[in-house]
Amino acid sequence: MSIAIPFRLAVLSLVFTTVASAQTRNLPRGFVQITAKDSTGAVIPSAEIVVTRGLREPVAHGTTNDQGKSLLSFEVKDSSDFQVTMRKIGYLRSDHFFGAGPYDTARVTIVAARSRSSELAPVVVKANADLKWKSYHLDADDIDRATMPLDNGWEVVKRLRPDMLTSRGGCATGVQNVWVNGKRMRLPLMPTGMAAARARDGVPSRARFSYVAVSVLSEIVPEHIQEINYHDCFDHSMAAVGNNDAIFVTLKPGVDYQMNVGSFVAEPPAPPTRP
Repeated sequence: MSIAIPFRLAVLSLVFTTVASAQTRNLPRGFVQITAKDSTGAVIPSAEIVVTRGLREPVAHGTTNDQGKSLLSFEVKDSSDFQVTMRKIGYLRSDHFFGAGPYDTARVTIVAARSRSSELAPVVVKANADLKWKSYHLDADDIDRATMPLDNGWEVVKRLRPDMLTSRGGCATGVQNVWVNGKRMRLPLMPTGMAAARARDGVPSRARFSYVAVSVLSEIVPEHIQEINYHDCFDHSMAAVGNNDAIFVTLKPGVDYQMNVGSFVAEPPAPPTRP
């Protein structure tokens, strides 16, 4: 008994020393508990999970277990916004933003749709339609692969998809309207400062756009964008005022946008309280 007690004390001392040393090196840290599901509610095991700060700074990675869950930790000096990205063959990429501070544990549920590429139905591809799609569509993977610096949504559009500002169909109107998460943005404040000064920097000479496009897109953070689509003057796919000559921005889950403020990570809803 007298031998066991000193041994236990030595072990405890070693544990505390190791923990203190680790905390000194890695302090402070935050945590995120991720649950991955498909659109039917079934869990997704063995999915790749990456936590990113900003556009290209991965801070943690792992895979989901048999219950579709993963617990990851990352260094965080103060309250910051992070992005969780899930990838797995057979599923579309899925993202979710969350906020976390030192010693916080955020809980995120990612819902991923199955990839249509796994379907075996015959597909007829028209070259012109394919080129138009590539010119008028942009998603998070395109932004991630970009090699040039992208400060905001306006930089994303004019650098990566300049055809949205000139139109492949010969429209002379370019971009006059902007929709964000299904809502048309009307009468924002005029762009000022760097947004105004850099509005035409690098823009094609044939580009046509309203101040609305510059104001709204300049307020959107690139990593907050899930996808962008453009409807030219010949597009009649949507019966709504402002559908033509329009850019449609879809933000990632967990992100919201307020005109004249910008895109931001929304606060998660508070849990219901018992009466």
